[in-house]
Amino acid sequence: MCIIRILVTIGIVVSFSTQATAQTTAPTRAAVDERVWVVLNHIKYDKKEQFDDVLSNEVMTAAKEYRDPDDEKHALNLQVSKGLRVLRPAVMNEDSTWTFIFIFDPYIEGANYTIGRPLRQKYGEDGAEEVFGRWSECFNSGQELYMVNQTDL
Repeated sequence: MCIIRILVTIGIVVSFSTQATAQTTAPTRAAVDERVWVVLNHIKYDKKEQFDDVLSNEVMTAAKEYRDPDDEKHALNLQVSKGLRVLRPAVMNEDSTWTFIFIFDPYIEGANYTIGRPLRQKYGEDGAEEVFGRWSECFNSGQELYMVNQTDL
């Protein structure tokens, strides 16, 4: 009887901790009529690997480690990071460019969506300029920005 109680208790604890973990790690998505921000990044034919490397190893690292001095803004930034999706191109575009897509779902008003502050905080002013220069030289054209509303479709 004691063993059964212990096993039931362990099962309940594991169940609650699994649910808590799932709730804290599950991405937040926009509700119907809430805003979502979609950013298309058109990358030069020969810069795909460089862009992916700078994005993965420098920009995203700085963004994840960024600590806004304002606690409220920092909380908003953490929400943004939970809802960010980055899509890598599976095929080249007809014009020989590559399109990386960032989806901020949901869009959080008041949060930081620029890479400048995180880069400066992590790498200093000169380092941030160097990273931003390598990032910028990858673009075939500027970013395309789309603010859209979530539907129930």
